[in-house]
Amino acid sequence: MELFHDYIRDGRIKLKEKVKEPTTVQDPCNVVRSGGLAEKNRQLAAYISEDFRPMKHQGNTNYCCGGGGGAMPMGGEMKKDRLKCGAIKAEQIRETGAKIVFVPCHNCIDQIRDLSKEYDLGIKAIHFKEAISEHMVIPEEMIPKDDDE
Repeated sequence: MELFHDYIRDGRIKLKEKVKEPTTVQDPCNVVRSGGLAEKNRQLAAYISEDFRPMKHQGNTNYCCGGGGGAMPMGGEMKKDRLKCGAIKAEQIRETGAKIVFVPCHNCIDQIRDLSKEYDLGIKAIHFKEAISEHMVIPEEMIPKDDDE
């Protein structure tokens, strides 16, 4: 996430267009609280979005999605607890009106996808790399040539 932020900021990665649907971004506990990357996380989302909508509580005050700390892979009874804990995050996402949530954490992305199903959010949770690879300009010299040429 930090590398994508710096490369787009510095023009090393250029975009053909920005993501058109309304977007928001998850501030994962490990990226934001432990990694100190709250500002870059939101800036990257804004760089690649036409309509970026930050959540009400951001950075260190953003709510946990409920899937971190090893909770995400646990099934059974834990899944019900995980989804119940994530109700606050689901409402936080719903309040933005976003259709796409950028999520730079593997545990969070699985949890937010589950929350979308559980709470009928109608959102798509994706990693930054998915949106960037879909919208980036590939320099001519880096496009593979056909073997026939």
